[in-house]
Amino acid sequence: MIEFYDINKLKIGQHVGVELDPYVLNYPTSKNKASWVADHGGRSFVIRFYEKDRGKVDDFVQNARKYAQLKHPAITPNYPPFYSKLWVFSCSAVCGGESLYSFLGKYPDGAPLNVVVSLFDTIAKALDQIHAKSFFHGHLDLSAIQVVNGIGIMTGVGAHHWMESITNNEMDPRLFPPEYLKKTQNRSPISDRYCFMRLLMAALLGESILDKTQPSQLPNSHPYLSNDTWKKLKNWTRSSERHRPKSLVEVMRLLRANLYRPEVAEEKTPPKDRRRSLLLARKNILIAAGLITSVAFASWILWPEEPTPKPIIAQAETPKEKTPEELFNALPQVLQEPLKDGGKAPKVEKIAPSTFLMGDQQHIGDDNERPVHEVKIPKGFYMSKYEVTFEQYDRFAKATGRPLPPDNGWGRGNRPVINVSWYDAKAYAAWLSEQTGQEYRLPTEIEWEYSARANSNTSYWYGNKVKAGYSVCDSCGSQWDGVSTAPVGSQASNPFGLYDMLGNVAEWVEDCYHKNYDGAPTSNQVWLSNKCDSRVLRGGSWFDIPRVGRSSTRYRAQPKLKASNWGFRVVRVIPDSALTPKSE
Repeated sequence: MIEFYDINKLKIGQHVGVELDPYVLNYPTSKNKASWVADHGGRSFVIRFYEKDRGKVDDFVQNARKYAQLKHPAITPNYPPFYSKLWVFSCSAVCGGESLYSFLGKYPDGAPLNVVVSLFDTIAKALDQIHAKSFFHGHLDLSAIQVVNGIGIMTGVGAHHWMESITNNEMDPRLFPPEYLKKTQNRSPISDRYCFMRLLMAALLGESILDKTQPSQLPNSHPYLSNDTWKKLKNWTRSSERHRPKSLVEVMRLLRANLYRPEVAEEKTPPKDRRRSLLLARKNILIAAGLITSVAFASWILWPEEPTPKPIIAQAETPKEKTPEELFNALPQVLQEPLKDGGKAPKVEKIAPSTFLMGDQQHIGDDNERPVHEVKIPKGFYMSKYEVTFEQYDRFAKATGRPLPPDNGWGRGNRPVINVSWYDAKAYAAWLSEQTGQEYRLPTEIEWEYSARANSNTSYWYGNKVKAGYSVCDSCGSQWDGVSTAPVGSQASNPFGLYDMLGNVAEWVEDCYHKNYDGAPTSNQVWLSNKCDSRVLRGGSWFDIPRVGRSSTRYRAQPKLKASNWGFRVVRVIPDSALTPKSE
């Protein structure tokens, strides 16, 4: 009998798989440590280990190979499994965004109809397509869907079909179809349809509706939907298999039709109609009767104390919907969110959308800074005001069982954390996301350079020559030059309110390294590549000469490497829902 590795002994930073090209465990995503985010070849993956007490290993491997065939934009890609005498695990792509559970938390009473349609439209199409080929998800719940730019993406499709039974370790029991409650679970595409309808109701009415088990417990109507549509949705939500919808695309078609349903205006129309009819009645009375007393009496009866201008003014004062720009401006300029464990996330500064020139505009840099090109940042974001400190990183390391990085004897506290790899920085950002319920990540190169420039076109945000008091580098004029890191915020901030963007420590960013900007994105996004051996560092450090600390300087390093002059900062993503008018 083959003895596979005990998943209870897995730990962060452990190498699994092939010794020469291993997966490096980053952090677990399940309570029992069966599922992890791991880094491999410069990319992140979700790997799910075989659990010997849950089913047969052959079923695990065959199932993983089968679901590696699935290709759809609403499904994160699955890859062939890894199988050896020690390790057995399946592998799939990591999906960004935030979980549906977190996303629906912003809408405790239900999301706007257009948001719901955007969330579930592609999921419905994907499920109908894979169901037609006898594939199905199998554990569709709030954690199995990620929301990326307002669109739902399914993760882990088919990952648990090899198991003899699905438990509440794999799926929220509130979403269990009735057939999952039997001694022998009968899992099939029709189970997905039940879960889909329950999730759809959670989006329309709020996540707490999942605590109600019967359609009779649902409200009798919905403000965004016609009575006929609502009646059909409630019927499709019933537990009996014969009531479940045959086509999820048809469900979404019905919902989409309600987006264009004329507003019911019983309360708005009568006052306007009444004024029109009353004016006509008054005119007829004046013509019919010559007596002033009759006119006054009729006017008082038919139009009691309702002067025409008043309701017109009231209508004119109806508040206008705020535009996305107004909603962005209304967000706090500086944000520092609480962590579940009692601490606080790094303080972040709001950065507005813009367009800027990226690259070496002074023609003094390396080839990798060219060609200069215009880049658009269509959506604002939050950038951390300071480099992540030892105090902040140490809290994460202790909470997740990671070793504390050495400080070279310079001190911890509010010094920027050093001796951390790109993988370490990624893991910290993922932990912040889990602790806050919001999305934190490393900056894109585009976000980093725009934030460092702060609307400047010079080598440094303050000019083309180094000035004392603005940067910490080798010969920048500070007491730490060429000696050590400085406490964060020791130098002046740039016009965006950000400190140490140039100097102190060089900072990891999200992107793969490319030798120049040929083919670079022209709109804000992570620039990846098929072979991502190196990641990008920006900003120069206490150890580097001034030329390395320019706004456009970029250099590469293998993501597993660490150095005493490398650190990082984070971006806090602004969700699309925060920029969507509430009445939509």
